[in-house]
Amino acid sequence: MQSKDKFGRTHDYLRISLTDKCNLNCSYCNPVISERNLNKEEILSYDELLRLIKIFVVNLSYKKIRLTGGEPLVRKNILTFFVALHKIKNEYPFELCLTTNGTLLEDKIEKLKEFGLDKINISLDSLQAERFYFITGKDNLHSVLRSIDKAESLGFSPVKINTVVMRGINDDEVIDFVEFVKDRNLNVRFIEFMPFSNNSWNENIFISNGELLKTIETKYRLEELDSCREKVAKDFRIIGHKGKVSFISSISDHFCQSCNRLRITANGNLKLCLFSQIDSELSLISLLRNSLFSDEAIASRIAVHLHKKKYNHPDIDELISLQNNNMLSIGG
Repeated sequence: MQSKDKFGRTHDYLRISLTDKCNLNCSYCNPVISERNLNKEEILSYDELLRLIKIFVVNLSYKKIRLTGGEPLVRKNILTFFVALHKIKNEYPFELCLTTNGTLLEDKIEKLKEFGLDKINISLDSLQAERFYFITGKDNLHSVLRSIDKAESLGFSPVKINTVVMRGINDDEVIDFVEFVKDRNLNVRFIEFMPFSNNSWNENIFISNGELLKTIETKYRLEELDSCREKVAKDFRIIGHKGKVSFISSISDHFCQSCNRLRITANGNLKLCLFSQIDSELSLISLLRNSLFSDEAIASRIAVHLHKKKYNHPDIDELISLQNNNMLSIGG
């Protein structure tokens, strides 16, 4: 069956948070706070994840699965999970993607590609070692850069680099990032700073992608590329160069009208929107652990729940006040 909401939007893209744990403490995502991480029993097991993915691909016709976190590669036995996932992917083809901070990627990426990984996004918010430490709390810049190099050499096309830009923190590196990707098979994607619980969002730090575009065009000529309706990023080629620049404007120019994605949190809740609250989530983990629910029954529950999805996310004033939307367990 096709997965459609009440506005007629077909949903065929699922993002799954494998864990709420991360080895970095990025200020906009995982500031050092007192909230505890989920324990093993509270998160979806690998068997439960595999069953869910099969339900979405087989019963609900999803075409794209992205694995996120926290940091997905901190989860134990992650390669064993990819082996099992590869078997499903061979029988029921779909596009498999991964978003990672890149710190644990270098020694795993060859196996990940062998086990069916199609696309990779690597988060990187500074090219300066001292500033990388300031933003993340860890001295891991060089391991991330090596991972980017290796992903490019293995033929991931392109390697996407996710960069959250914050005024007064890293906005002076925008041109540096363009120069980093311009002659490589890389795509830097500038993402607007979004408000989440405990990340101290404020309008003084926020900088719109429209402003970043103007900054880049003082030095480089960009040409917008055609993209499918469901894409969240506006993609540009750098005229005269190989690399690409993209903008994800979740705040200043949201793309809710063409949203085609659902999210599953680390503790097994189905989120209809990145900014939706706990009271609007469907507990898939409870359905999976109830022997009365078949795959078909769970798929039906998901399809019904999708009709509760709103047309767009709240405005910025309401977003700032939202609670219980910690980015770590949502998976972005």
